[in-house]
Order: sequence, then structure tokens, then C-alpha cells
Amino acid sequence: MFVHVWRMRARKKRVEQYEKFGRQVTLPALKKIDGCLDAYFFRVYESRKPEYLWVVHWKDNEALEAARNNPLWREQIKKFEEGEFYKTIPLELVCECLGSFAAPGGEKSKKAEKGDKGEKAEKAEKSESAPKGFVDSTPEGE
Repeated sequence: MFVHVWRMRARKKRVEQYEKFGRQVTLPALKKIDGCLDAYFFRVYESRKPEYLWVVHWKDNEALEAARNNPLWREQIKKFEEGEFYKTIPLELVCECLGSFAAPGGEKSKKAEKGDKGEKAEKAEKSESAPKGFVDSTPEGE
């Protein structure tokens, strides 16, 4: 999985419009792009000035690169620039996921995929294959 992180400082006078644009325009557009797994739009809580982060998960780097060439993506960038929302040039990072963990609620779907394997047998398998205290949540086959 690849993550596209986008950090931006907004103009104080455009904060309301930018937040509305992010929720009502950008998030729905990202949802329509193939290879986009999910997207998060954050306001930086501790920042004194209006600052935002986008964290978008992509199936792989190829999906992200294809999205950058997608007309829907280009349209979003054009609308964003026309809105004059940012005060400074946004910072972009592309990151490859090297490991992760799932919230306790996320484990149920993985167990259902594995079938009716007993809980004790599953715990024994995990403890044999990973170092103590380590949980590998990488989907099988990767």
C-alpha cells in the first residue's frame, strides 16, 4: 500500500470554503478513482494557523500514478488552485507502507475470511510465525 500525504496551510479568510470543498468535492472525487482505498481530511489540531493534512491510501504506486493522470484528479487540482485556498505551497509526500496494525474491530473480518479455525489454533500460528509482541496485519499473498 502507498500513502499520499499532502500538508497545506490555508488562508484564514478561506478556511470555511476550503473545508467545504474538501468534504463535498475532493473526498467524493477521490472515492471514484480506481485504486484509491480510502482518504482522510484532517485539520491540524495543535496548529495556531489553519493547517490541513490529506492522507490518501492507494492500492500501490501504479494506482497513485494513474490517478495523477486521471482527468478527475486534474480537475480537482484546477478547482483547488482556482479557489486560492492555500497560503503556502503544499508539501507532498508519497510513502510506502512497511507495516501496520488493525483496530480490534478490524480483526473480525480477517477471522471470517480464514474460516472456522479455532481461536487457540490461530493464536498458536501467530505466535510461531512472528516475534513476541508483533502483529503482522499484511494481507495474505503480499
